[in-house]
Amino acid sequence: MHKGVGVLSAIQSLAGAYIYDYRPLEAIRTRVTPRFRVAEKRLATLLNDPFTRQDEAKASEFITIAVILSMQDIVLTERRRKNPHTPRWLECFLCCEQFLEAIDDGSRFWKPSIVSMSSLRISQTVIVGCGIILAQLMSPLPDPKEFNFQKEASRFGWLLYGTKDNMHQVHGGCGFSRKVLHILSQITFCAARLEQHKESPVMPITADCLHKKLLGIRQWSPKTEDWTETMGWESAKASPPVISWVREQSEGYIICENPIMTDVTAEAWRIAAILYLMCRLLRLPRNHEEVVSHVDDLARCIMIMPTSGPQFTAEAPLFPVFLLGILATNSGHRAVSRNWFDQVVQTPSVPPLYKTLKNIWSWIDDEIPLQAQADLVTEPSIHLRSQ
Repeated sequence: MHKGVGVLSAIQSLAGAYIYDYRPLEAIRTRVTPRFRVAEKRLATLLNDPFTRQDEAKASEFITIAVILSMQDIVLTERRRKNPHTPRWLECFLCCEQFLEAIDDGSRFWKPSIVSMSSLRISQTVIVGCGIILAQLMSPLPDPKEFNFQKEASRFGWLLYGTKDNMHQVHGGCGFSRKVLHILSQITFCAARLEQHKESPVMPITADCLHKKLLGIRQWSPKTEDWTETMGWESAKASPPVISWVREQSEGYIICENPIMTDVTAEAWRIAAILYLMCRLLRLPRNHEEVVSHVDDLARCIMIMPTSGPQFTAEAPLFPVFLLGILATNSGHRAVSRNWFDQVVQTPSVPPLYKTLKNIWSWIDDEIPLQAQADLVTEPSIHLRSQ
């Protein structure tokens, strides 16, 4: 597919955009713009073709070009739309979601199928799913009057293709497994449904199930080593969680091996998912004992990660570090988040998020004060807790 003129032009224009971001020379812009126009023209042709949704090859080409072009909106921050307008990249990913649904054959990890999904399709589902689901994490819950829970309940089913083994495999497109990504979407769904039906007896039970899943889930990578033998999911299930290894590391230790970086990054995302569930769905305060404990584990993961060099890649746990900063109730945890952002602030997508975090720090302790310890002893039903 990369040999097609649309995909090739999209790749070349994105590469040029990265170069232009570091060296904003007119000669570079002149070379890049025509490539972008060719890719854009092909994208429009596919979008306007009524048969694209019915043709897997065309749909896949559309998704590939759309995802690559949308990355320019992420790299070139000056081109982004301002509030209250929806970001172009998010509109693009939502459109890609419709195409993924159109060509989804319904295969799931619990339902064996003879249909084999390509690595390209898996990457497309991860990138599109990650973009939309992580955007939900950072957005207000939908209006209860407009929330269609029946439609939303089946969203992102195409993330669940494959076997249990590859569902728990860390994917390079996001830095963690498709299973954890799907659970994140379920947490947001449950929170929105609980807002719509406040005394639902189902959502608290579902929340407890998701919590137990995240506590016990194990992720693995083909590069994962123990630290000498290649492991699969079955081996990972039988091993202690990665956080146990992280807690044992001496002060000042920094990861210098790719396999370890992969494992710790995925673990940071798992812990972040637990914290997201606790605070958005279970509505626990920042200084709840369990929340503070997981924040400490997340901080330990971030502290040993390098912020430059060959181990620092696009899999960097940006959201977990941001969440750490928001939930930190002591100066030590907050400093871990601040130090990470200070060291990687030159990365294009980091400054806007860091600016937002600094703004949150300026008011969160005053407007959302920590609860008294006596009030944390008894926990009311979820729907009665503060939002």
